[in-house]
Amino acid sequence: MNPTRMIYEDTPPSIPVPEALRHRRTEVIVWPLDDSAAPESLTSPSTVMIPTPRPVGLANDRGVPLPDDFFAPLPEEILAAFIGER
Repeated sequence: MNPTRMIYEDTPPSIPVPEALRHRRTEVIVWPLDDSAAPESLTSPSTVMIPTPRPVGLANDRGVPLPDDFFAPLPEEILAAFIGER
């Protein structure tokens, strides 16, 4: 598949992803084509967004629901197997 290139004269608040590229490993590069300098807010390291972890069970309508004891400590015999004692 060839890359898709879209040039906007006035960048919208959100950019649509072509259907053929959805749900795939994709690289998105935003590169301004004018000569104006980037605002300080885009170049400052303090504006780097660190994603927050997604909560467990976000897709309750898919898969198997988590049991109530999902986060309980493992039994000793299973824990021993994980650390190589069995």
